[in-house]
Amino acid sequence: MNYLKQLARARELPVFAALVIVMGATSIAVPHFFSAKVAIDLFLGVAVIGLLAIAQTFVIVMRHIDLSVGSTVGFAAFLIGDSYSKGFGIEISMLLAIGLGVTVGAVNGFLVAYLKLPSLVVTLASLYIVRGIFNEFASGETIIESEVPPIVNWLGLNRFFGIPYLFLIGLAVLLIAGFVMKRVKAARDLYAIGSNPAAAELAGIPVARRVFFAFIATGALTGLAGAVLLGRFNSANPNSGLGLELLVVAACVVGGVTIAGGAGSVFGAFFGALLLQGITLSIGALGIPQFWQQAVNGSLIIGAIALDRYLSTRVKTTTIMGSK
Repeated sequence: MNYLKQLARARELPVFAALVIVMGATSIAVPHFFSAKVAIDLFLGVAVIGLLAIAQTFVIVMRHIDLSVGSTVGFAAFLIGDSYSKGFGIEISMLLAIGLGVTVGAVNGFLVAYLKLPSLVVTLASLYIVRGIFNEFASGETIIESEVPPIVNWLGLNRFFGIPYLFLIGLAVLLIAGFVMKRVKAARDLYAIGSNPAAAELAGIPVARRVFFAFIATGALTGLAGAVLLGRFNSANPNSGLGLELLVVAACVVGGVTIAGGAGSVFGAFFGALLLQGITLSIGALGIPQFWQQAVNGSLIIGAIALDRYLSTRVKTTTIMGSK
């Protein structure tokens, strides 16, 4: 009974229910809509966004944001193909991509954690700086399929019992990240920081250090997502990852990761990515103009924020009434 009550209060449940409703309604309106092909498209579509949403959760739960993930993941994907085509092994190519993400994350984290600059401003600047360096580095070239490392190419094209390997990679990262966020004290501290940074400092939590390393973790996972992005499309160019940062933030917010900090989970963020991808597929199947997809995504964000504010107010009211 207690388990059922916890399940009913879970932030992820409404997101999962919305996904089922969207896919179910579309299946009724469009016969034979939900098929093995649609399921594969859903899994592949969420492979990159889901990974980035997990990474973004690390900073959002602390009341921060990282808008540089789109530029970084695109650069990382290009860097893997470029370095491999120049004779570097897959190991070195992957280390370069993850190293790129760590570097961007470290710069963002230092400016936010130690210089106390707003993360929105810092990472918005990083978005443009990384994209500019990316464009200069790529010089208008495109990574083609023959330049993609064979293992990345294979992972992008093959499946395990019908499930794309790229999605399974995201699922594995989700389970690991979920365990870390729940069981590792340093990760749990991120929620305390998001709830009340001053109180967290007084409680002995090294707030600046936690913020710094959270941005590094986000960057590292973004670098890893570069390999998934490259495997997903088997190519990369200076426009790779363009605009993904907004979709990632939308997935997190829709998935119940509150912008105000202190609440949400990587599972909710991942389910949010699934929901947005499900809406994309449904809108395409129904023949609705692309504009409405963006309008629906925006409405979901507003609705998620409004619901979160309502629930937060209700919890506070209940707490005050209970104390009396």
